[in-house]
Amino acid sequence: MMKKKSMILAASLLAIITSLVVSFRKKNPEPDIFRYQITSTWDLPDQLKNTSGIGMINQQKIACITRDKGSIYIYNLKTQNIEKQINFGNSQNYTDIEIVGTTAFILKKEGMLIKLEHYKKDPLITEYQIFNDASRNASGLSYDASSNRLLIAVKDDKFEHKGTKGIYGYSLATNRINFNPDYEIELNSSLFAERKNLKAAQRFLPNAISKNSKETVHILDTRHHELLKVNILNKSAELYKLREEDFPVPATISHLKNNNILVFNNSKKPRLSEIKLK
Repeated sequence: MMKKKSMILAASLLAIITSLVVSFRKKNPEPDIFRYQITSTWDLPDQLKNTSGIGMINQQKIACITRDKGSIYIYNLKTQNIEKQINFGNSQNYTDIEIVGTTAFILKKEGMLIKLEHYKKDPLITEYQIFNDASRNASGLSYDASSNRLLIAVKDDKFEHKGTKGIYGYSLATNRINFNPDYEIELNSSLFAERKNLKAAQRFLPNAISKNSKETVHILDTRHHELLKVNILNKSAELYKLREEDFPVPATISHLKNNNILVFNNSKKPRLSEIKLK
């Protein structure tokens, strides 16, 4: 009988403790550090493994570039098929792609920009060495329609000793880059406080960049599974973490017309996800 009473008492205490814990969590919810929602996903063909850049053609089609093959793949989001493969070169280190009208721009790691006019058919190819050295590790490319320029993110920067990494503007009117950064990522910012023991240059490593229609730029850091959201007008910044189970290897990004973000994940099976930031 005593044993039975003890079991009943233990069960009652457990129920009370559980109720108190639940009540406390409701009143004091844990902060949501993963402030996004996945709204759509696409499992992609193996041809798109090692994709390093994506660019929007329209709301139904994207252009993909892989790191080690000189081809543009046009993928249809609706039919979930590769519609076309456009071969343009035999080199390596392709890091991103952007589509502006009938022209494709492809960025290479060593700071070269490849321009393919009328890229879908018999493209006219021009190459520009945009940086005067190859040490910056050019990694991300996005079109800024408001000023007719390309925005270029670099993984390494000459200004790292000052605690910053730059986003640079390349004018499509003059085919010249402005070596004064349009925006500087402050590596000593409190946003990266959890990595304060790392060298400043390692605290944020840009892999891709995309500008939406609201003068907002998003910069992807693959190693740290993060998106840095920057308002170009007031220079304010927010940091969004990505779950590793959702994006084991988030390789590149682009924006949809609704300002949601396409994130390409480059794990064993390539996958594209549309996310909405909260």
